[in-house]
Amino acid sequence: MRNIEEQTAYSLIKFFSCREHLESFKNGSVLFRTPHYYRLCEEIGRGDQAESCLGYWSRDSGHEFPEIYTEHGQVLNLGSIKSLLVYPLKEQSDSWLQSWSIIGKYNKFENSIEKMLKDFGPYFVLLPAQNIDKYVSAITKITGLKVEHGAIKYSNDIMEKSLSVKGQTFEYQKEYRFLLGECDKSCKDDLAVNISNMSTLLSNAKSLKFENPKGDILYCSTGEKRVCRVMQKLP
Repeated sequence: MRNIEEQTAYSLIKFFSCREHLESFKNGSVLFRTPHYYRLCEEIGRGDQAESCLGYWSRDSGHEFPEIYTEHGQVLNLGSIKSLLVYPLKEQSDSWLQSWSIIGKYNKFENSIEKMLKDFGPYFVLLPAQNIDKYVSAITKITGLKVEHGAIKYSNDIMEKSLSVKGQTFEYQKEYRFLLGECDKSCKDDLAVNISNMSTLLSNAKSLKFENPKGDILYCSTGEKRVCRVMQKLP
């Protein structure tokens, strides 16, 4: 089992940029992408040059390569290298992955909702916490592949980066990750899964209400980029 930090969740939430993608997902068309897809992605919030690795550099992307030394202190000549991927020794392969966000008891996700809507889109779907294991069982039964899942840990220690640890820049996402099977480090091909009973696993909720410890209330609805805030009046 990879090191995926446990965290209490009421529900998981997943965002989509358009209604078509949302409806497709609700109908059971579930997509898993590879870490290398996200290393190459340049979209804010989605792209991560250090996704599931210590670092990735590509000349085609205009990256400045780091200096790498041999055990004898000599600088390696990387002039002929088009791309460089450095990853933990314990993770010789990647996994297809799917990301959700955690709605937990005062995990401050309400502070992230506006940025999530901006970065990922105004449409969302909810997976109640009690259905997470059912979701995993459905994926495992259909694909025959092992599924690992749990909350992502955030750290700026480059030596900790892995499939289950991301940089603190992404901490606002409160990510819960599903890791499916194994794939090559350079794989960019998506893996599609068709879950026929998907609608029975998801919540029908189209609006959300958050209340923080101060009593402030926040409302949002799927398809709406605007968030409504009701501030607690001071006595």
